[in-house]
Amino acid sequence: MTEAAPNGDRTFTVLTVITPSRYSGAERMAVYLADRLQKRGHRVVFACKHNEQLFQALERRGLEVRVLPISGKANLAAPLVIAWHAREIEADIIHTHLSSASLWGSMAGQITGVPVLAHVHALNMLTCFMLADALVTCSEGVREYLLEQGADPERVHVLYNGLDPAQFEDLPSGEEMREELGIPHDVPVIGEVAHLSPKKGQRYLIEATAKLKERWPEIVCLLVGEGDDAEQLRQHAARHGVADKVRLLGYRSDAPAVMRAMDVVVLPSVAKEGLGVVLIEAGFVGRPVVGSDAPGIREVVVDGETGFLAPVADAAGLADRIAMILADPELKRRMGEAGRARAHDLFTIDKMTERAENIYRTVLKESALAPP
Repeated sequence: MTEAAPNGDRTFTVLTVITPSRYSGAERMAVYLADRLQKRGHRVVFACKHNEQLFQALERRGLEVRVLPISGKANLAAPLVIAWHAREIEADIIHTHLSSASLWGSMAGQITGVPVLAHVHALNMLTCFMLADALVTCSEGVREYLLEQGADPERVHVLYNGLDPAQFEDLPSGEEMREELGIPHDVPVIGEVAHLSPKKGQRYLIEATAKLKERWPEIVCLLVGEGDDAEQLRQHAARHGVADKVRLLGYRSDAPAVMRAMDVVVLPSVAKEGLGVVLIEAGFVGRPVVGSDAPGIREVVVDGETGFLAPVADAAGLADRIAMILADPELKRRMGEAGRARAHDLFTIDKMTERAENIYRTVLKESALAPP
């Protein structure tokens, strides 16, 4: 069980439950938080299904992992499996991520009496998170969305995503990345780093690229990520006459370095964007951003200061705002610096970890005070 850390604070044993199909935003945040919690003296054990990318990330950080048959919303044995492991490691708290893990993890908490904190990473329905003792959201926008569905405001906490500034310190320069990608130094480059899916809005960025091409014929648009939409996006680029301007780079483990080759980082999401981690990464690498005027994204992008907000699903509006940055090098520099300052002020992993520890203490205190 728990004991006192060297500084006198209580340490926790946390069972982190997540059932990912890929290694993306939510999975990365779970790993980053667990890594920093472990460095601060806590024990964190992952319970998850098989996922090679996730396993590699956990192994690099020396985090414990239990591979369990717990995926799927029809898996009625999952709560029992999670409950057994919570008891086996003497967990103080179960921290679940995403809907399936939160559904089964909350039931496991009821079986064991271990309090459950369910992490909501997007604009999700409340259904799978209702049985948790408390909820944590990645943004105020997600919190408001849950409150609109009837969630108890006293049980919903905001925990902004956080990144380690050190991981952005020794990246290749923008010029080096452009040389690697075969892009001349004076060519305008825009791009998006996201899973290739309709909700991420890559089609609107492609359409915006076609409009921007009229003013900047040599413009390049980089799409970093993988997904089922890859071929449809290639066809979409061809239909709009920019097949030679849009480059699908696939998954890149060095995505922040690729962002350094961009003049503007774009996130034209059309639905369910919890916060937009890529926009935080853009801040750390000093790049201005253009994002959809949608919940979550509004909390990262300060319109007119760190970048611009564009109307959702509006290629013309997206192109207009990108053009404002491309046409003004001083604005580009100023927005990049403001984005970096904001990232360091609000979105570091240390701030996320300290906030998580405080939420754990609150949940455990309230659980101890709750009637049996």
